[in-house]
Amino acid sequence: MNPIELHQIADLGSEVARLLKNELGPIGEVRAATNQIVVSISRFHVEHNLGNTLQQIYRSVDQHFPVRREHLSLIIKDMDGIHENSFKIWKSST
Repeated sequence: MNPIELHQIADLGSEVARLLKNELGPIGEVRAATNQIVVSISRFHVEHNLGNTLQQIYRSVDQHFPVRREHLSLIIKDMDGIHENSFKIWKSST
């Protein structure tokens, strides 16, 4: 991977993290590192609303970043450290 590609991945990760911070608002914290995004939300929210939150994330990313050149790793965990779930945001097929 050349430095330009690494820079593009970092930009996508940080842009997706910024989007998720705006979309999720006060319900969680969002951090990004190169191709990994970590979303920390309350234990209650993970246990009762994980599916809805995940759909919201995928929908927002697809809407704002329809063309993605790399996969991103998405980790959603609770702030108590009990639950941690890993997902992929796949690169575009085109």
